[in-house]
Amino acid sequence: MRGVAATLLFLTAFGVTTPGVAAPPVSFELATDPGFSMTGAQRWIDALKDLDQSGLRIRSGQVGDKTEIINRGTEASPRYHVVGILMANNQLALPGGKFSLNDRAGIAKWIENLQEGGIDGLTKGKAAFGLTSDELVEFDKQLATPIDFDTKGVRAGDVVRKIVQGLPMETTVSATAARAFVRNETVLDELNGLSAGTALAATLRPLGLVLSPEKPRGGKVRVAISDVREVVESWPIGWPPQDSPKKVAPKLFEYLTVEITETALSEAITAIQGRVEVPFLFDHNAMAREQIDVTAVNVSFPKKRVQYIRVLDQVLFQAKLKSEVRLDEAGKPFLWISPRRG
Repeated sequence: MRGVAATLLFLTAFGVTTPGVAAPPVSFELATDPGFSMTGAQRWIDALKDLDQSGLRIRSGQVGDKTEIINRGTEASPRYHVVGILMANNQLALPGGKFSLNDRAGIAKWIENLQEGGIDGLTKGKAAFGLTSDELVEFDKQLATPIDFDTKGVRAGDVVRKIVQGLPMETTVSATAARAFVRNETVLDELNGLSAGTALAATLRPLGLVLSPEKPRGGKVRVAISDVREVVESWPIGWPPQDSPKKVAPKLFEYLTVEITETALSEAITAIQGRVEVPFLFDHNAMAREQIDVTAVNVSFPKKRVQYIRVLDQVLFQAKLKSEVRLDEAGKPFLWISPRRG
């Protein structure tokens, strides 16, 4: 009972609501090509009458007729009016597709895609997460603002709440995800200065949670926080740079003279991180699976003049770890440290 109450409190603190959204109404106006047999009109009416549409009219074609979708409502409450063409070969042409009389399932799917993704979602095609390219770029942009508070040692739920409250998008949290915050685990990395998207993804991962963009039917794109097992795609912790690592994180490639003798890996990492001005983030989940504890592994490095990144790679190798330069949504570099087999 106490856990249920805490979960409800967590959801309330986020201001999360997940009301059902009615599907936008879709009406059809079908113009006939000159070669279309009007005796076939009734067959199309019979085929379409049980689909999710609010009106259907068939008329003779006119010069200049074209397939199009018109929103006769508002952006928040759309009402779609679809102009289609009944072609001489008895196919139905709609924006983005052509359908035979027997393809009711295809037409139903077309209507569903329009209701869920809107006009742009249907006509521009989808990228990742079921979004259009424009929607995906905008989502990434909304996550690019850096956070400006310390996170290491702070309750993960408090960090997540503070990040999402600063986002210009609605956030939803699944019931399973909300229960994970009741465990009161703390954030293990310092994420201050990183973008909201990367900081949020890194905070969620050790809890077995992920974030992803979600667009409800008839609604706007929002942030969804879920258990990793509840989704097929999830937002990554940073992105690979298109430029060379040396160009995006030059201090990692500066030279120093160094010697390390039987020192805890955690101490060596801290010393290097303090000099290269690049945040270090760890794949704590994978490290736990591989039973890698950076405080329990001693490392050594012979005295020589070498780049910081080479020293780091060598000492990480001794603990079966590896590093990778990534960028957050604002283009800030950080180092992602994970098991070589993780």
